[in-house]
Amino acid sequence: MLDDLRRELLACSGTSRVEMKTDGSPVTPHDRETGERLTTRLLEVFPTHGVIDEEAARVAPATDWTWVLDPIDGTSNFIAGLPYWCISVSLCFEGSPALGVIEAPALGQRYVAVAGGGAVGRTGGQQRTLRVSDPVDLWDRSNGHIPGLYSGGAARDLTADGVALNARIMGASALDLAMVASGTAPLAVTLGPHVWDIAAGSLLVTEAAGACASAAEQPLLPLVPGRDYGAETTPTAAAVDERTARAALMAAAQGRMTRLERA
Repeated sequence: MLDDLRRELLACSGTSRVEMKTDGSPVTPHDRETGERLTTRLLEVFPTHGVIDEEAARVAPATDWTWVLDPIDGTSNFIAGLPYWCISVSLCFEGSPALGVIEAPALGQRYVAVAGGGAVGRTGGQQRTLRVSDPVDLWDRSNGHIPGLYSGGAARDLTADGVALNARIMGASALDLAMVASGTAPLAVTLGPHVWDIAAGSLLVTEAAGACASAAEQPLLPLVPGRDYGAETTPTAAAVDERTARAALMAAAQGRMTRLERA
């Protein structure tokens, strides 16, 4: 099914009609249709499972197995015809990700992780094992050429705190996590992800020997039945190790305070 969706979405990227959601973020008919098709097919095959979908059902069901879907992560890029967007699908067992799949059609990439089974990347007929990069010192100026992937707010705040890495705002949090898992970037920081932004990608990172960290006492994962995930976000970082992930989160928080003090 992902193969069919990949081909169809590729043909529509850059030409899709745009609508605005109540929170001011853009959405296209393809976001909604992709979520509906995935949900319909998954429940046909797994009728006892539940689904969380960014564009539809956002409250965690009381099921042992729950699919978490982001039909198009990076919708703004999809609308503009930029290739950095993806479909993110995760299957959680008793709230924790057991399977994660990120499909990046315009990049020709598919990333897959199974809890306890590692993570792989597939390009065409080629498959490779995913492994995070070597650790980096965030404040070492000799690392200024290394790209760190950030949400817009996080990049601005890190600049205020003097982090050395070369900030890149790519616009798709799930795909940023896949880039960390593949060793392309040493870390990714996002200040306001929803659970569908991180469910698949966080498993990719941990199965590629990396780590994820949250700034909240109650992180987005594991899922809690009855919790409305449409209303909840929390700053999250992924990196080559937990120390780097937490340092990146702290730098963003300190940078925000510095920026506010200067304002």
